[in-house]
Amino acid sequence: MALDTTTGNPPAVTHDQIEAWTKLADDVTAALSMGGEQGLDFLINIMSEWCDAVDDVNTARQICLDLADRGLRHEALEWHAEGFFEIADRLDPDRPGWDAWAATLKSRNIVTPRMDADLKEMANRIHEDLYAQDLSGQSLSDYLVQLRRNMLLRGHLGERLVILESIRGIDPTPEAWPKMISPIRRKRVDMIADEVRSALGRRDFPGLAALREEVASHDWGDDLPGTVSALLNATSHFEAMGEYRGRLSQGAASIVRHVDDGKRQPFGSPGYVTAVQAARAARQEYREVRTALTQAVRDAAAVSEVAALVSESGVRQALHQIDTAVSEPFRWLDQQAEVARVREIIGKIEATVLRQVETAPEKTSDREGMQAAVKRWKRQADDTLEKCRQEAAKLPGGVPQTTQALFQQVGQANRDLEAHLKKLKARETVLVLGVVGGVGLVIVGIVVFIAIVIVTA
Repeated sequence: MALDTTTGNPPAVTHDQIEAWTKLADDVTAALSMGGEQGLDFLINIMSEWCDAVDDVNTARQICLDLADRGLRHEALEWHAEGFFEIADRLDPDRPGWDAWAATLKSRNIVTPRMDADLKEMANRIHEDLYAQDLSGQSLSDYLVQLRRNMLLRGHLGERLVILESIRGIDPTPEAWPKMISPIRRKRVDMIADEVRSALGRRDFPGLAALREEVASHDWGDDLPGTVSALLNATSHFEAMGEYRGRLSQGAASIVRHVDDGKRQPFGSPGYVTAVQAARAARQEYREVRTALTQAVRDAAAVSEVAALVSESGVRQALHQIDTAVSEPFRWLDQQAEVARVREIIGKIEATVLRQVETAPEKTSDREGMQAAVKRWKRQADDTLEKCRQEAAKLPGGVPQTTQALFQQVGQANRDLEAHLKKLKARETVLVLGVVGGVGLVIVGIVVFIAIVIVTA
């Protein structure tokens, strides 16, 4: 039984053929199950019909592959009458025990059916490919159904491109899809340019966002004009301006609040430190957002169609007002930073002077050793004091009283050491005079004694 050429171009397997093949498959199964000479005779009687049927199955499967190669996956599976693939498998002679039957038939010069195994595998793969799923859980079959629905309804071309790109991504034989995608993409590009300008005119920002998302989701190649890309980018920057503007206002309010908290706290107290740190962090964020806002304004205004929206938004005036609101808090923070800087310098100067005072040599009774130690210390003290005076002279407002008092301590320590050395020297002088006087008295006594001895003799 050959394929009926009147059923299509190419011809398709009909329901009548499926019924006939079903009866044939039952007969083949019965003959093989019967076994022996009786089963062999039965099999020989139907062998010619079985061979013709297997040849037609091979031809029908080739038709399916031809359709699938053209991207017609559903047509490939639905071209023949329902049940074709099932009955085709039943007619396959490749089954347990068939090799023995084939050898016996060959010994009697009986031609046996030859099913094309490669055609069978490729035809079965059509099912696997069609129902393979991508990461979203959609199958190629699902996408093809969506594509047909979109085309029949003359649906949105952007949606059709998304479907086609998804099909090309999941289809293992995607040769047909680029030819279909390219003309649709060019047509959609022409429509996008008009839709962007129309949405701008209506101030339809959700529509503009949808268009940007659509453009970003495709590789348009050279089809998308640079003017359209620039226009969409400008609208993106314009919408970002609103977000930055709101964040800037919130940041300014935060700065003012923290500065007010700091002003109510004693300088250097835990509450003051916490408030100032929070205000500085808020100012840093404010500056970052302000930079982003001004950049967004420049980028949006770079395209004439969007520049009008920028002017209409009043963002530049709002930015000036916000900057004015934080100018005084910024000055106060700068003043606190300067005060902290000066205090740090003063602290280092005073610590250096204090260490110099503390390293003054201890007072001892060893005048020579004491004199050498004082000389070394005085030289160091003079150098230290000179450097510290020069550093302190650079401070705004002059040298603080506490620092001046420490400078005086160095001089007082020096004077105390000099006075101690004078006392040691005076003590040595007294001792020397006492010794000399004592020696003189001894000499006088000796002379008197000698005189008395001479006289009495």
